[in-house]
Amino acid sequence: MAMEATTIRFAPEERAWIQSYADFCGKTFSDVVREAALERVEDAADLQAYEEALREDDGVRYTMEEVMRMCEQAQ
Repeated sequence: MAMEATTIRFAPEERAWIQSYADFCGKTFSDVVREAALERVEDAADLQAYEEALREDDGVRYTMEEVMRMCEQAQ
């Protein structure tokens, strides 16, 4: 996958802290920042999907036995 360069500004102590973590993990500075940003976006998308599912929830719940019976009937 082709990568594009992006500039992100950090205070020197922030950059040093991230670099120390990257060194500890055996990763590059870019990998650590990229992974952190993508995780944050994924978490936000997951939360949005969860909140949407809650809004659409009709309150119906099934026991494990009921689910197993439904699966058997579907076969």
